[in-house]
Amino acid sequence: MTTARPGVCIVPTVVPGAGETDTLLPAALIVFVGYLVFGVTGFGASPITVPLLAHFLPLPFVLSLAAALDLGSAAVLGLHTRKQASVGELLVLAPFTVVGLALGVTLLVRLPRDATLLALGIFVCGYALYIMLRRGPRRLLSRMWAAPAGILSGILGALFGVGGPPYVAYIAGRIPDGAAQRATISQMVVLNVGLRVAAFAVAGLFSRRDLWIAIGVLLPVAWVGVWTGNHVHMRLAPAHVVRIVGAALLFSGASLIARAL
Repeated sequence: MTTARPGVCIVPTVVPGAGETDTLLPAALIVFVGYLVFGVTGFGASPITVPLLAHFLPLPFVLSLAAALDLGSAAVLGLHTRKQASVGELLVLAPFTVVGLALGVTLLVRLPRDATLLALGIFVCGYALYIMLRRGPRRLLSRMWAAPAGILSGILGALFGVGGPPYVAYIAGRIPDGAAQRATISQMVVLNVGLRVAAFAVAGLFSRRDLWIAIGVLLPVAWVGVWTGNHVHMRLAPAHVVRIVGAALLFSGASLIARAL
């Protein structure tokens, strides 16, 4: 039996046929919903999957799993929308993202679990309130905001697997066209997650067999979610989807805060 640490077994809680299977369906449902939202909007999978999966799996395991699922799913959507993306914004954000990821991985291996869960809950609640309460048109942002957006996305991606929100805030403030926004955000998610996977691999977080089994089980579920979301995004206003997701994020973030305290 493969274990992440003494007393914590990952495979039985995720993989069918390994013993316990009662968490497989909830995990698959969480992944499907998260990547359906990603297929519709170009972001939003990890803010749903990471907080909810962290309730019954160790956070470092969840972050590694989410990174692999994000990379596999974002690459599919990014390939479909790549011609609409703004290459200029991608090139500006990329180096700052690298800096943020390096800082985030350093913090990830040092922070205690309860403190990390509390910080994740606070961040998710704050982001949920932001997207639910936001009103009015955006002003065009200066490119000087690429530095804090890229660094913060890198840190949040490494620590919590949710590097998308700062990208969304920056890109939506720079690109008025909705289709170009979605395409650029999905391309940045591919870059962020690709670098995050590489950093996690260097840190040894992809060395466990049970993690790769979980990826093999849940990645097809994520792909189905992305495929479904991509087919409905033309019929459903992304702004409405994001506000509905905000309510779910607020609940999941509050539950994580309660668990950590």
